[in-house]
Amino acid sequence: MLEWVSPAMQDEKWITNIVNKAKSMGSDVSFANLYLLRDKYDIQITQYRDFLIRHYNGYFGRAGYTFPLGSGDIDKALQKIEADAKRRNEKLQFTLLTEEQKDMLEEYMPNRFTFTCNAGDSDYIYLQEELAKLPGKAFHKKKNHVSKFMRTYPNYEFCEIGKCSLEDASFVEDAWYNEHLQSEDTSALKEYKAIKEALDNFDDLELMGGILYVNNIPVAMTIASKISENVCDVHFEKAIGEYAINGAYAAINKMFCERLEQFTFINREEDIGIEGLRKAKMSYRPKIILKKYNAIEM
Repeated sequence: MLEWVSPAMQDEKWITNIVNKAKSMGSDVSFANLYLLRDKYDIQITQYRDFLIRHYNGYFGRAGYTFPLGSGDIDKALQKIEADAKRRNEKLQFTLLTEEQKDMLEEYMPNRFTFTCNAGDSDYIYLQEELAKLPGKAFHKKKNHVSKFMRTYPNYEFCEIGKCSLEDASFVEDAWYNEHLQSEDTSALKEYKAIKEALDNFDDLELMGGILYVNNIPVAMTIASKISENVCDVHFEKAIGEYAINGAYAAINKMFCERLEQFTFINREEDIGIEGLRKAKMSYRPKIILKKYNAIEM
């Protein structure tokens, strides 16, 4: 029988080891996301032999199991998942399947599932070099946004978190949340709590990030972590007030990515079905759109 727990700090080592060996690129498998979003999505995890398996209880459209990530007898792992679903008296379903995993599920359990693409969960993945340099005509507008910020605020400074204060990142998040606060927006509140927890556990989660200052006042911040050896995941990025309007998002994105030369790819996560986010992410010309699928037993 599979034994399920909520992701905890002591799970970091074995999860990261499996993710690295699998050379995963998806934001949903990064340990930082599993830990920080465990309450938002009601994530449960289990280790079966050399596999990581997750279960989602339906919050924000994520319901069911993930495909076993790791190495070993996949057929046996899927049998364990099927037995667990029967124990729960649930219809067997999977979520956050990549194209490859979708095809493997159909191979191991043929003609049993209806598949749907959940575009809102698809990851936007970029070349680090392009985000850092914004080369050519394709990025001309982005360069203009960065230039506008630099012209408007000549006394700007970018500082990597660790060399500057975590309290300044918290200042930006507090200000952003107060600007966007809506009494019924539970998603914003859950994200706010996740960012606070990220800052409280910054070193333990092996996070990285940066803060953008104007006249020594923090006006934007970003937080990221490593998914696997050549993929970095940007979890949070916030800018406040007039600075957000005048190019702070473009500026902090470029300045932070300039410092990520050890990575080939930057995953800027999903658009959660919001059209404005989709357009913003597409405007940076992703190299890969990592599609995610749901599978429900017929």
